[in-house]
Amino acid sequence: MLRKSMIFATVFLLVFTTVLSAAGRTEPTVAPTKTIYDASDWDAVMEAAKKEGKVTVYAVTSRIQAAVQKFTEETGIQVEATRLSEVELIERVYQEGRTGVNNVDLVLIEDYPSMKELLIDTGYLVNFVPPEAIAHIPAQYHNPMVFAYVNRIIGYNTEKHPTDPFTSIWDLTLPEYKGRVMIRNLAITGEHQNAFTELIRRSDDLEAEYLRRFGKPLEKVESNAGLEFLRRLILNDIIIMTSDTRIAEAVGSRGQADPPYGFFHVYSKFRDIPRLNLALDFSKNIQPLGYYYGMYIQLAGKPRNPNAAMALANYLLTADGFTQWSNDVGIYSMSSEISHHPDDMPWQWWEERLWTYDPEFAAANRGFVLDTWLRYVQQ
Repeated sequence: MLRKSMIFATVFLLVFTTVLSAAGRTEPTVAPTKTIYDASDWDAVMEAAKKEGKVTVYAVTSRIQAAVQKFTEETGIQVEATRLSEVELIERVYQEGRTGVNNVDLVLIEDYPSMKELLIDTGYLVNFVPPEAIAHIPAQYHNPMVFAYVNRIIGYNTEKHPTDPFTSIWDLTLPEYKGRVMIRNLAITGEHQNAFTELIRRSDDLEAEYLRRFGKPLEKVESNAGLEFLRRLILNDIIIMTSDTRIAEAVGSRGQADPPYGFFHVYSKFRDIPRLNLALDFSKNIQPLGYYYGMYIQLAGKPRNPNAAMALANYLLTADGFTQWSNDVGIYSMSSEISHHPDDMPWQWWEERLWTYDPEFAAANRGFVLDTWLRYVQQ
């Protein structure tokens, strides 16, 4: 049985996914807030920041706790940070903004289509480009302000498979993988919904890949090869999970005769290989290897502590502020001052091999993904 919070999150995501994919969108009923963040005199910003109250941060990553503690030690500015899932964060900021609560000052947020439609277009969040970004992050990553990119891959157990077992993404729909593929629940994972819209958008590529792999045209029940792939994946007795950590550990645990496979779990979980003695690797034969998505830093439209929020946003984009993320694989800053982890490949390597998604197309089509998911999961 789903936990109460998960049921609520599923219902909320279903509602705003329907809003995002509605054919005729209406203008938001709440006018955007005209908050101006002036960073032209940074010394004045920092001086004012130290006179304001405690900064409130919502983030999709638990690493924010250690990062803000270091910020407080260096500046004296107090911070209260709360880690939330992507659905919980969007729902909380939306509800607080709609009711005028104005609790939050800054967010680290994922799921750009939902963020834009529900939080930016309504004025609940405002983009801010700190001095650090102007100096070291290319302008193409400024709007919305990219904090980092995160990659997801398809994992397998190296005890079971000393070499990559896959030759195509369609392999995962074959009988030999029946009941062995794990995936996070799409109903509560907005970025997975966005990623599957790219499979819809590149339907011709998927059909060509099916022909290459099996030597015959794809026969579809669904109208699109991306949705057909999702249908077949689900009906192959997919294992639905709620955590990337649990997926990575289940896939990589040693001593399994028939281990599962991880579909689109975050690459950052590879940090646990030495500590947990995991037999874990990712497929390099499948095209795409996985997908990547952005984590964005945004300020509240009506912050209680605007200068302190600006100061924290700037700090998190520095090499010092990004330490909690740069000391790990699978998370990549766009700053020229911050290098990838030495055990990882550079961002350019990943960018050439992963798919991302088109935000406008995702917003218009993720409802079809969720509908397909729910129809077949419930069978």
